[in-house]
Amino acid sequence: MTTTAQAQAGERTPAGSVRVSPIDLRPLEPVPSATAAELARMVARARAASESWRERRLSERAAALKRAAKAMLLRREETLSLAREEMGKLEIEGLFHEGLGHLDLLHSWIAVVKSAGLHRRVRLSPMKFGGKKAYVELLPRGVVGVIAPWNFPVGNLYRSLYPALLTGNGVVLKPSEWTPRTSQWFADRIAEELPDGLVSVAHGDGGVGAALIDAGIDSCVFTGSPASGRAVRIRCAERGIPLSAELGGKDAAIVLADCDLPRTVAGITHWALSNAGQACGAIEVALVEVPVADRFVAQLRAAWSGLRIGPARYSEIAPLANRKQFEVVAAQVEEARRLGAEVVCGGEPTGAGLFYPPTILDRCSDEMAVVRDETFGPVLAVLRVESAAEAVRRVNRSRYGLGASIWTSDLARAERLARQLDVGVVDVNNHSFTGAIPQLPWSGTRASGFGIANSALSLTTFVRPRTVVVDRARAPEPFWMPFDESLWEMGNLLADVQLMQLGGALRIPLLWRRRVRKIRRFFGAG
Repeated sequence: MTTTAQAQAGERTPAGSVRVSPIDLRPLEPVPSATAAELARMVARARAASESWRERRLSERAAALKRAAKAMLLRREETLSLAREEMGKLEIEGLFHEGLGHLDLLHSWIAVVKSAGLHRRVRLSPMKFGGKKAYVELLPRGVVGVIAPWNFPVGNLYRSLYPALLTGNGVVLKPSEWTPRTSQWFADRIAEELPDGLVSVAHGDGGVGAALIDAGIDSCVFTGSPASGRAVRIRCAERGIPLSAELGGKDAAIVLADCDLPRTVAGITHWALSNAGQACGAIEVALVEVPVADRFVAQLRAAWSGLRIGPARYSEIAPLANRKQFEVVAAQVEEARRLGAEVVCGGEPTGAGLFYPPTILDRCSDEMAVVRDETFGPVLAVLRVESAAEAVRRVNRSRYGLGASIWTSDLARAERLARQLDVGVVDVNNHSFTGAIPQLPWSGTRASGFGIANSALSLTTFVRPRTVVVDRARAPEPFWMPFDESLWEMGNLLADVQLMQLGGALRIPLLWRRRVRKIRRFFGAG
């Protein structure tokens, strides 16, 4: 049994408090932090192991990961138990967030990597580049450092470890100090099917994350707060390390007067309160057109007041993962109340563990932190707007720009509004689920960071291109030195042909055909 004294002597959070179970505040066994020397060894081992791993065919790498994913799916109860202990994640949410994605998301990532083409031929113009062939290879960067958050201690890792390993890299994972064992479990299960040392786990706080960047990694994936993200961006830039950084969100739901109100209330309830609101893509603000605002708030209150708070399997509201986050949520709600927000429901801690009730704050205003800053809790700020145009302006002037949703019966109008929103992801009559689709990019703007998770667009974090051109010609190129009058003439002929093409001529007159033939002979293309 771990005693409080033992826990106090071991791992501490950045705020200086002991790690505890959010459900009952029971101290958790400490996990030792990695030293700089250990980090250097992890990176070196991952680099050595990646030399053989990268030589395997994609199908072989995929087969190894499939074996690991199958084993994890069969042992999913272990994941749920660890996530419940470390962050209070409800079992049913843990099943969907952490336990079901092992095989399904792996298959999707295999398809994404295949579609990117790790080795692809590039067609060259036979007239301009006769006798030449070219191809592009996407090469693994080497060792990828992954600095991960606590809110999805397994689910967040799919989008980093799967593409990193499928493309031939080694990985050193620095999981959150709040959920070390849940992420460790995932990494251990994968490592069982991989070359020794290809995947390692380094525990500790932000200082260990900074040291990992200094330990010689070749690329970095960071998910966390804007403040920490700025430090990571600077550190990676100084070392010339490619970085994908996702730095939080303040997602808004735009509720238009013509929406299907029951579905809108149900959807916003789910996406505001899932994982106790501890998601970068959670709905934290509702921008509601005035004609529907009273009915929306009334129906939302009825829905939220009936939700169950507690550790039972079928409860809907989980605890906040740590004391630090609990205090942020409580402080934002209290400030909003003081500045004039109407507390529709919730607003006071339950007194048990780190549970905070689902809280609706109506008639909020821009000076409130609950409107400006990321809350990361089961709280929704409602702002009443006169029009969709006003709602769009409010979304676009937020310092965050991760996602937004539009709730309306007019789908054509919704698509027009979507194109006006300066965010990374827009959903119509839904929200946030796109983050779990590997084929679709998940990204943001402004304070939400410039990183891209998911899709082939994210692969530049894990691979770099190498272009190979093979020239089978034996004679020197006609434009090589020394220069003469024929080269001058040929350059002008090329310019004339381009101008002719710009004019859109469908047929090449005899004179032009002769000039084209002359150009082809000049370049050795017949």
